[in-house]
Amino acid sequence: MHEIIEAIKSKNLKEVFFGSSGFSIADEANINDLQLGYSVHPDGSDLSGPNEGDWQKSWVVIGTDTEVGDPFFVDTSEPLLPVYTAMHGMGEWSAELVSTSLSSFLEVLSYLNGISKQDFTRIDPDENTITDSKELAVIERKLLEISGEKYYWQNFIEQHQEWVKEFGS
Repeated sequence: MHEIIEAIKSKNLKEVFFGSSGFSIADEANINDLQLGYSVHPDGSDLSGPNEGDWQKSWVVIGTDTEVGDPFFVDTSEPLLPVYTAMHGMGEWSAELVSTSLSSFLEVLSYLNGISKQDFTRIDPDENTITDSKELAVIERKLLEISGEKYYWQNFIEQHQEWVKEFGS
């Protein structure tokens, strides 16, 4: 847990927003609280299990999606601490790779934070929203390059483009 906290502290990121999407990242004060409902029951008992579809003991929640509340978590059983997400409320956990390591995930968030010019999620696109398809293609390539993961970030950019198309003027 110490290694995870130190990595997060080194980037100094609390929240990162891009269009209608956002990432809320744990800090030293709230990371233990983030485990509630995932690996730890509010009464303190262990919720992780041995079966596929159970929350795994090696998973540590490091943040949430600000739009839908799905967790972002690292798998501490792997040396690079890959980052995953999974839809909550589905009855079982199906981990989807977001980034091949914790450091690359934090680097992705730093990159998005640097280009988005947002301090909250947008309901509608505004003058700071990146809408140009060529620029979004460059951003997507950069996200894939940094994270080492293709599917999650392709989907992320596609959802952004659909949001721009639906809610843009």
